[in-house]
Formats: sequence, structure tokens, C-alpha cells
Amino acid sequence: MTNYEHVVVHYAEIALKAQNRGHFENLLGRNIRRKLGEACTSHRRESGQITLTLAADADRAAVCDALARVPGVAFFSPAWKLPLELEAFQSTAVALLAGRTFATFKGDTRRSHKQNAFRSMEVNRQLGAAVLAAYPDKRVRMADPDVTVKLEITERAAYMSTERMDGVGGLPTNPRQKVVALLSGGLDSPVAAYLMMKRGCEALFVHFQNRSQATGDVENKIVQLAAQLSRYQVQTRLMIVPFDDLQRAIIRDVKDSLRMLFYRRLMLQLAARVAVDARARYLVTGDSLSQVASQTYDNLAATYADSPLPVLAPAIGMDKQEIVAIARRIGTFDISSQPYADCCSFFVPKHPELHARADHLRALAGGLALDALMDEALAAARTQEW
Repeated sequence: MTNYEHVVVHYAEIALKAQNRGHFENLLGRNIRRKLGEACTSHRRESGQITLTLAADADRAAVCDALARVPGVAFFSPAWKLPLELEAFQSTAVALLAGRTFATFKGDTRRSHKQNAFRSMEVNRQLGAAVLAAYPDKRVRMADPDVTVKLEITERAAYMSTERMDGVGGLPTNPRQKVVALLSGGLDSPVAAYLMMKRGCEALFVHFQNRSQATGDVENKIVQLAAQLSRYQVQTRLMIVPFDDLQRAIIRDVKDSLRMLFYRRLMLQLAARVAVDARARYLVTGDSLSQVASQTYDNLAATYADSPLPVLAPAIGMDKQEIVAIARRIGTFDISSQPYADCCSFFVPKHPELHARADHLRALAGGLALDALMDEALAAARTQEW
């Protein structure tokens, strides 16, 4: 029995919401439907779960792959819809286990609707009896069995499953909560963007590129990163902003120990312009405190001080191992590990400033005429959408 018709989706954090829980449930349902497209014909909110009905020709593996990446989904189970009849519960349990290799099992009945005549413990006992009668060489094991036959009883029907698949958890992405995420070719910025998606934000990606150094492989890497991250939200846009003219101006007029910090400050200024146009209220960076010279306690304060919009750095307290673990889990590690020299790499000095001051960077910026170059860079930006 592999051609199941339903998927039961469970959430965790959404269940803790009070008056606005319905808002989050509806948002999650809409996001799921948009990600699955025609593979899902309907969805229904049912007592702490969202039940999906799949099209007969839906690619079940693709459905599960997509659901595993929808923020807000804690876990989900392919399921069969049953009438509220004990005999149907028993016969379906026996059928679902046919041909499977297992030695131990248990029944796990949950009743979200308490007004029916069923009692969870009694249903579990009846399920166990039916399975043991059909497969007398098997045995019941309540702790860590090989197979769990899960039965979820709602007001109108019951849903049986034998598989549980993990999602990413968190909250569903909301197009009204836009952020602009600065996307480099490294490990940190994709992880930071993912963490914001998991908190319910829709991320627009901005990458600053040195066209004089760029190759097809370089741009392809950034596109690959954005495409992979697009699997975690409903709609995604990537902007690639040429930075070589601005880079030359910085190299000409800023001493090497401050170039990286000035570049980062300018990057926030440009990203803020993009954010205003997109009606995004925050900028997102992959900064991790003291990981590199530009991210010292003082340098972050200096570069963030004049940002036109608040800067969020969700990886700020993570070490590299923690960031790498997330990158592997979300599928960006191998892409980020491809060789690539982004704009930042051209500013790395032998003796970087570790204790910059915001007023110093502000005064330096006041002596440079970069507005026209900034306008030209944004006008020449290229976009791609998923």
C-alpha cells in the first residue's frame, strides 16, 4: 500500500499561539499548497493538524521532499483515511504491514476529538491483537519498536500511518515579513538566511559581484545557493549587483586596514535601498561574532551604526561547527565549498583594523562621492526568480 491519498501535517510552535493560531495555520496551509501545486488537491485544518489530499498522479516522493522543507512543518506522515470503524482500523493495520520486514511494533492512537466512543488504549489493544493474529511471529514493544502504527482520530474520520518524516519546524514564511539577506559565496550567509525563513520571514537575496573577476562558475555558484534556499520559502528573488566600480573607488581612496569595513558599511547602504523598494524592514547578514577580523565586537558596531535599516545576524552566537552542521542539513555546504573569490576577499589586509569607530567610517564616507556609482550599480543589477 504505497499509493496513499493523504498526508497528515503536524506543527509544533504554531500550537503554542493563542488568539492568532488560526492565522498561522492558514498561512502554513497556503504555503504548503503553493509549494505542492497540482500535487495537492485540497487541505483541511483538523484539530491540531493539517490534512492534505493528494492528486492520484502526484509524485509522492517529490511531495515528501517538498514538505520536509516548508517552515512551520514539524513532522508529517503519509496516511490512509478510514471510516470511524474498529474493523477498518484493524484490517488497514494488517494490510499496511504486509510485506514489511519488522520484528516489533506498537499501536499509537491519538484522539483529537474526544466526543466519539473510541478510547485510545482500547484501540491500541485491538490493533495489536489484529496484527499478532495476522503475523504471529511478531511481538509488541512499546519502547523503540521497529514499526509504529499511528492512528489519528478526528471528528469525521481517522488517518492511519506507519511513517513519520521530520520537517524544519519553526513558523511559516510570510510575504508581509520581508528581509533582504546579503548572500556571499561562503557558508555563513546562506545559513543566516535559512534561519530567518524558519522564523517566518521571506528572504530576498542580494549578492555583490566583481564583474572583472567574475566567471560563469562564480555566478553559477550564487545562483545554486539561491536556488537551494528557495526550497525553503514560497517565492524567491536573487539580485546580483555589480560592485567593481565601487571597489576600485574604495581601493583608491581608503587605506587597506579599513577597506573591508568600509565595503561592509557600503554594502549595507546598498542593500537598504533594495529593501526599501521591496518593502522589507530588516537586513540580514551571516556575521558570527569574532569569527574574522571584520566581525569583532567593535567592528560590527562601527559597520552597523549607520545602516539605514536594522541589521539581523541570526548566526551571531554560533561557532563554525554549528554553522557547518546547519549548512550540511539544508544542502548548502557542498555549494558553498566550491572555490570562489567574492568581493570581500579582495579587501583582506595583512593588518586589519580590529577596533574601528563609527564616526571614523562616517567621516571617511563623507569625503567620498559614491552616490552616482551606487545608483549605477543598482540600475545594472540582474535578477532571477524561483
